[in-house]
Amino acid sequence: MQTIYPLILIIHLICAIIFLGYLFFDVFIFPNIGKMFGSEIAKKAAAGIAARGTKIMPICVLGLIITGGMMVSNYIGKNMGFFSSNFQKLLMIKIALATIIVLMVITSLTYKFILKKPSPIGKFIHPVAVTLGFCIVILAKLMFYV
Repeated sequence: MQTIYPLILIIHLICAIIFLGYLFFDVFIFPNIGKMFGSEIAKKAAAGIAARGTKIMPICVLGLIITGGMMVSNYIGKNMGFFSSNFQKLLMIKIALATIIVLMVITSLTYKFILKKPSPIGKFIHPVAVTLGFCIVILAKLMFYV
């Protein structure tokens, strides 16, 4: 695992950048499109962006889960424990926050593709996910200093 760890880390970071970048754009930048160009253009743009995002974002989330799971095996479990150090405690908080995001993504995709109904969390999934995502990034940096 140590030989491929840097590659896994790079893949994880790229997926995180794409995921958080998309959410940041959707939450903070895109809402102004309607104000600047009118609701008709905003609706068309939203449909186009959502169609592409629905294809890309699940792959990024899956990439984050797989690579994160591979990397976490170096730091917790077996003889190392789960809450033995501050590093592990912060890592477990990161995992809990990431699990919330994954559950929201699964719920949203289930409603969209299986139930074919609007998701009950559709209005607030992106603001919550971008907030949790930024918290995860901050925790990722703090883990090595606390």
